[in-house]
Amino acid sequence: MSLPVFLAAEAARAEVGDSLVLGEDVAGHAVRVRRLSPGEELDLVDGEGARARARIAAASAHELSVEVTAVTRTPPSTPALVLVQALAKGDRDLQAIEQATEIGVDEVVPWAAERSIADWPEKKRDKMATKWENLLRAASLQARRSRFPILHGLVRGTRLLAVLTETDRIFVLHESAGTRLSEAVADVRDGQSGRVVLVVGPEGGISEAELAALSAVGATPVLLGPTILRSSSAGPAGLVMAQCALGRW
Repeated sequence: MSLPVFLAAEAARAEVGDSLVLGEDVAGHAVRVRRLSPGEELDLVDGEGARARARIAAASAHELSVEVTAVTRTPPSTPALVLVQALAKGDRDLQAIEQATEIGVDEVVPWAAERSIADWPEKKRDKMATKWENLLRAASLQARRSRFPILHGLVRGTRLLAVLTETDRIFVLHESAGTRLSEAVADVRDGQSGRVVLVVGPEGGISEAELAALSAVGATPVLLGPTILRSSSAGPAGLVMAQCALGRW
């Protein structure tokens, strides 16, 4: 059975043989929810690639004493996988980024596209960003990831171009495209520099102005398959194709 995973900043500096004392944020869940006791093992991650395997020496709901038995560090993926997810109604955008995290996305960009029905009003922007951040963290722990996805700030319309770079391979999921994503990513190889960026539009689709702006910086419109997917499933489906092309799956 897989060991339980907990987020702990202490993992970043941990070395084999270290004794760590973890506070109530970890201890409470470990003891009350997971029912862990002395002698059992767990994994501690810092969300930035560090993982420390540790054995519990003493446990209470307020404090957990552990001894580190192994340490690993996961480097950033190259190329990184980026999901530009348009805001969507009915929490479909949240469903998308949760699945994307489980699949292995490295960066997430919330996008208020021109035709997005959902939005983040100025007074609620910080609250919504925190909601996305918390979901990415929870999904990362569920997927036993050592390195969590980076969440970018909200971008609007064609301002999306500001978060893209010249070395990005950009693929825009669009129903009118003539090239399938599976064909377009066939030459992408694990270890290449840069990023693979998948752009998913809102329920109303990507506007002509947005598509033209993305095409002007080298983006390729691509088709997933013969059916139209919802905003909640298009990004995850595209990421699976990218992971397969990279040979990671």
